[in-house]
Amino acid sequence: MLINGIEIDLAKLEKPLLLVKEDEELLFRQLIQSTLEHELIQCQLALSTRKTISLVRDFWLAMYKDREKLYINSEHALLYPIRLIIFELVTQDDYFKRLSKKSFGDEWLSLIYAVVLLQFVLQWIKERFSDNQEVYEALKLLYINSDDNVDDQTSPSREQSIGQAIAVKAIRSEVRENSQEFASLLYQTYNFLHYLHDIEEEKETNKLPSIKNVDDTLNRFYKKRYTTNKSTITG
Repeated sequence: MLINGIEIDLAKLEKPLLLVKEDEELLFRQLIQSTLEHELIQCQLALSTRKTISLVRDFWLAMYKDREKLYINSEHALLYPIRLIIFELVTQDDYFKRLSKKSFGDEWLSLIYAVVLLQFVLQWIKERFSDNQEVYEALKLLYINSDDNVDDQTSPSREQSIGQAIAVKAIRSEVRENSQEFASLLYQTYNFLHYLHDIEEEKETNKLPSIKNVDDTLNRFYKKRYTTNKSTITG
């Protein structure tokens, strides 16, 4: 699959944070392949790299499955500390739990929720740390694609480990110090997804095209609810 000019083998994503069955892995691969073919440019951050697509899979699985049957793979979690902190901060929020109740057992709805939610979260993180060179250096692989020939079991270098640890601490601190803003982002993303869900029920059409054609709605969301000119979320 060609993403941002780089060929990505969807069978070689990063290892999942959650324990996942082979049939669930295959299902996600089929769903994300179809999603990427729709060229959802409004959600380009969430679908831009192996790392972000792997995080979409984590969110998708957390929304699709029974929460009581979700287990973190501790071995994999150690490999991806940045993915882990984003996953933990988002999934512990009440609005994520509400979304997961709405999408439980629905593979398409879970995917749509996961993609849109991650898009807004990554946008928020990117804006918060765009001027922090030390942190952004560790985060940039979320946004910039690299060669897909990667051995996921290779331990990061000491320098990479330090950079990841700094980024994790910075993200945790940013969310804690701006908890109301982060909560507002998730709340408004919840409302946005609820709106899309209502549109879909009215149209009674396939969910993916409805997401593909919400460019104006997404733009209004950013303009009215989220601004890159300020460090806060308004509305």
